[in-house]
Amino acid sequence: MTAPLLSPGWRPSPARMIKLAAVPDLRLRGLVACQAQLSWAPKSGADNLDFSLDASGWLKGTEDYLACVSACVPTATGLETDLRVLWATVMSGLACFFLGGGIPGTVQTVQLTLVTQQGRRLTLPVSVAIRTDSAAAPPVCVPHLADGTPLPPNTLSLQNDVALTTNDGKPYLIA
Repeated sequence: MTAPLLSPGWRPSPARMIKLAAVPDLRLRGLVACQAQLSWAPKSGADNLDFSLDASGWLKGTEDYLACVSACVPTATGLETDLRVLWATVMSGLACFFLGGGIPGTVQTVQLTLVTQQGRRLTLPVSVAIRTDSAAAPPVCVPHLADGTPLPPNTLSLQNDVALTTNDGKPYLIA
């Protein structure tokens, strides 16, 4: 591990949260539903911030819940200052992502995958505009296991910041 784990009292920011609603069923009227492109609040290339997705509207009435989430940035170009997903986790029922870096003046796509306890799977793109008010900076180094697996703030750990892991080396998370 390269840095101490984040505070156990950490909470996702409501300022950078999107509520994912169910797509309206317009088939009865012969209309085709058009899903708007989701977009998080803009960030600077030097920011390292959490962004969240509330899937409760999408799961309404199913008695299902998020089990795991993942994300990648398909628009990344390989530069050290590219937008990067530093960790992804489910916390308090939200899909939470920690993003760092980004080339100023660009709009990046973060490809999210949500998987529920009952097996539902949704993959969707979310845009993030990178503001031009500061220079690009490499993302911060987040706590991680020896194999590079990032440790989100809801990682179960001992008092000395040793993360508890499963037999296959994945961190235990408090959802």
